[in-house]
Amino acid sequence: MSNIGGSAHNPTKKSSDIGGIRENMSDLSSSAGNMATRQYQRAQDMATDALDDTSHAIQRNPLTAMGIGLGVGFLFGFLLGILTGGRT
Repeated sequence: MSNIGGSAHNPTKKSSDIGGIRENMSDLSSSAGNMATRQYQRAQDMATDALDDTSHAIQRNPLTAMGIGLGVGFLFGFLLGILTGGRT
């Protein structure tokens, strides 16, 4: 068999290669964890901002919000009635 990389019979070289791979994997998992944490915080901030914006819109226009709620409720009930087979 051919000797690719020249480390086929050198246990010290293999050990250092394995150590390097472990270090790279550790760095990669740490980076992925940090990225996931940042994305989670970003999504949480966006959801909080959307909730605040919705709350302010309802306080500024309560009748409009109530009308939208009634319309959505009617539409949901209508679609649910169709999906369950109508009246029984």
